[in-house]
Amino acid sequence: MAINDELVYEVNEKGENVLVKSINSDHQAYLRFTNLTSRPVDVWWRDFAGKKRFYERMEPGAFYDINSYLTHPWEFTDASTGEHYVINNKFVFRAPERAGDLRYRTNWNITVSVRSLKSTAMLTLASLLPNPEAASELDLPNILSRELAELAASMRRQPPVEENPDNTW
Repeated sequence: MAINDELVYEVNEKGENVLVKSINSDHQAYLRFTNLTSRPVDVWWRDFAGKKRFYERMEPGAFYDINSYLTHPWEFTDASTGEHYVINNKFVFRAPERAGDLRYRTNWNITVSVRSLKSTAMLTLASLLPNPEAASELDLPNILSRELAELAASMRRQPPVEENPDNTW
């Protein structure tokens, strides 16, 4: 299981920054994540210390069944580019209270968040380039040409998932 030490904070109802992490394992939630994007998606869980832990790589259209808990946060990223995907327009997903202790699985769709025009155009161009070097042949400013080449290169590789060598999870 790969571990990412990058911690994430969100604002609570009191306006305070709080660490995104699993809090307890009291109320089960039987979940199904469905990848509605056109890209492979990595599924991540935030543990009790707030560390991001890899769970699964999902191909487009695939689903993944997980037995989780209400306070356990989940995140979803593009397997190649690292772009964050969403469930219900939220980057961090926690099962809603109504899903707690149900005896059946609830489905949650992973989708693309709203993108800027620049981001959409760059992704479209990068997917059409025959290779990353072709970005320099377009009549773009140098900075955009470099960004486009980097994006095209990242879209062509899927980093392998690293296993946790000491099995501490």
